[in-house]
Amino acid sequence: MGTPGFLQGKVRASFSASIGGKPIAAWDAYWQRMAGTGYINYVPELLSAICSRIDVRGRRILEIGSGTGGNASWLAQKGAEMYLIDLSWSALQISASTLKQKGLKPELVCADAYHLPYPDGYFDVVFHQGFLEHFVDPVPLLLEQWRVLREGGFIVVDVPQRYSLYTVYKHLCMALGRWEYGVWETEFSIEELKRLLTHTGFIVVHAYARGYYPRAFYILRHFYKIEEKLFHHPAPLSRRGWKAYNALWEKLERSWLGLHSLQCIGVLGQKRGMAAGDGVRAITQCKSFA
Repeated sequence: MGTPGFLQGKVRASFSASIGGKPIAAWDAYWQRMAGTGYINYVPELLSAICSRIDVRGRRILEIGSGTGGNASWLAQKGAEMYLIDLSWSALQISASTLKQKGLKPELVCADAYHLPYPDGYFDVVFHQGFLEHFVDPVPLLLEQWRVLREGGFIVVDVPQRYSLYTVYKHLCMALGRWEYGVWETEFSIEELKRLLTHTGFIVVHAYARGYYPRAFYILRHFYKIEEKLFHHPAPLSRRGWKAYNALWEKLERSWLGLHSLQCIGVLGQKRGMAAGDGVRAITQCKSFA
């Protein structure tokens, strides 16, 4: 995997000075604040999408926009060979700390996602979460990710979903100049995201929805966890009852309604030896991989 620690990527003249209209220095400050909270991001739906299609042991996996390193840490513990890239040194430092605490040694690179410092077909999986929505034109980014994926490799793109209350809240904050993630950010419908991946040369093989906004819906979704904390085991309701309750929510999350109402969506695509941008017809299988 190479020497653990930070590596300076081959950042070209088009190096992004900002993301979403937010200067890199401001992103550094944001991640420094996050470091003080102890928050580590982890997206089970994204990880499930990856592991449903590939045994990650010994596979080269690239995360673009490393954030806190939570997802990368989970995959590395499963045996994946992890590579993390970010423009923010602060984000990379948090990721390094997250993985170091578990005895893991990934490769961390500070570089521009428009020009990934890796050869063609180098990775088995490329994924990102909370990244693509910060760019006005995501196509060059996805084409570059297509380049570094091997034939048959997988990509997972996780973004905010357009038709949610979170979108209303976000645009209100941006209009008031109070959005902490920059002056501009977009979102996607599930149809838009599938078309985008198809246009850039991927076959869509899975889609998922996740996240509840406002918080009250999240609490309702995971109410059984609250009961277990309050009453410990055995919970007042039977395990069978909670299993049925959870199954109803999972059914929503797999449904058309879930894909068009929850806070975030993700799409798993596969590179199958077709030229990027050819407009390959997508094969969509919206299944659950819990």
